[in-house]
Amino acid sequence: MLGLLTSSMPALIGKDEQGRDIAATKQYQENLKAYQAWFRCSRSVSYTILSCMQDDPLGEFERFPTAKDMWV
Repeated sequence: MLGLLTSSMPALIGKDEQGRDIAATKQYQENLKAYQAWFRCSRSVSYTILSCMQDDPLGEFERFPTAKDMWV
């Protein structure tokens, strides 16, 4: 369960069609901050859902990447 709570998608770094580093743009930085905030919230909710379960179904739901997937 620790892996589920601590893993995250690394920031994607690449070049645009003009060869400029997209990670340097303001839009990229805003999108990255929004993604990181969503990721933290999703992990927190995932942890809450898992902690409310009995041990039997816990392993079945641990594999879902987001809280929304768990809920569905």
